Amino acid sequence: MNMKPLLIFCLAVLISWTGYAAGDETLLRRVADKVLADYRIAYTDRASGRTYASVDEIPAGARVRIASKYMDWHYSLGVLNMALLKMADRFGEERYADFVEQQIDYALSVYDRFGVEEGEDHEPYHFLRKFNELDHCGAECAAMIELMARRPEKTAAYMPFVTRAAEHIRRVQARFPDGTLVRTWPYRHTLWADDLYMGLSFMSRYGSRFDDREMLRDAARQVERFHHYLWDPVTELLWHGYYGDLNRTAGAHWGRCNGWVMLATCQLLDLLPAELCRPVLDLLERQIAGVAKRQAASGLWRQVLDREDSYEEGSCSAIFVYCVAHAVCEGWIDSRYATVALRGWEGLRREKITPEGELRDVCVGTGIGTDLPFYYNRPKVDGETHGTGLLLEAGMEILRLNDKLQK
Repeated sequence: MNMKPLLIFCLAVLISWTGYAAGDETLLRRVADKVLADYRIAYTDRASGRTYASVDEIPAGARVRIASKYMDWHYSLGVLNMALLKMADRFGEERYADFVEQQIDYALSVYDRFGVEEGEDHEPYHFLRKFNELDHCGAECAAMIELMARRPEKTAAYMPFVTRAAEHIRRVQARFPDGTLVRTWPYRHTLWADDLYMGLSFMSRYGSRFDDREMLRDAARQVERFHHYLWDPVTELLWHGYYGDLNRTAGAHWGRCNGWVMLATCQLLDLLPAELCRPVLDLLERQIAGVAKRQAASGLWRQVLDREDSYEEGSCSAIFVYCVAHAVCEGWIDSRYATVALRGWEGLRREKITPEGELRDVCVGTGIGTDLPFYYNRPKVDGETHGTGLLLEAGMEILRLNDKLQK
């Protein structure tokens, strides 16, 4: 293949991006620093609006919400915490790792002060109290594993939760008869595309750190089984869900769920033994090729990937930028895909990042929908936590990609 046209094009892109490099670093610091600045420990009374500075001030029977979106225990904060640990490494800023430790430790210190009662699904720390689905334990405990590797003194405090997550995945989480990880709702044995990330974010890190080869083999099997149930060969995209009781796909070709699958696959490949990689690599390359065909002229991707009348959504665009850039950097896919990631980042910078450093147009948390309007009409929010960590991951990987292309 004649590589000269590609090299000329990449050189032109890089020349235009050279001036962006310093700006990208500044932007990433702005995003991360806003998280640190916005974090505060306080609770707001749902009825009166009164603010309590600590859990000890909350009157008996009062229902409260957390005053900072970064206080809670939520998979999106697990994603954010892992991104901030990368920020600490990339920029030599230990304060980002300090924040992660503070955020995790505070949640662990107060979660059991709140009850678990029917109808309290949106009370503080309800995921940590319940701990009965993959998105209650996967990414959050994965961040614990990452922090323990940097700060071994945290091991005694974190291992009970890490061990509990591992046992939940091995023995408690619902599965299809073939071993595929599923949920018991909204219908019995519903497969959610999102859960590949919710499970594998933990399984890949736990299996690697504690040399649990069976967990790594299980993780690799999950990638294959999720594609078996969810892959649509016509659109070359993944469906959001699969109903085990109906034996059919569910939902839509939702952007972020396709992103969760891709992100889980990339993070697994980072840690998977070489002999298990080939089938997983093939599935990643197939998915990237399908998603690349859905990139809009702006460089971004849509809430419903195959519907041009669906809004351009921030979080899935950030995931795809990260994953494509990472796959190029690792040599998993051809280098010509670099322009997909670069154009995606350019679109994010131009259209989806506020001056304050928040990601625009992030779809709120989304369950399995039974019709397309459900996905079309999901609210989009600026600065929603589902997008913050993903934006940091995308930007840092673009810096790495530019470093690689300039060598």
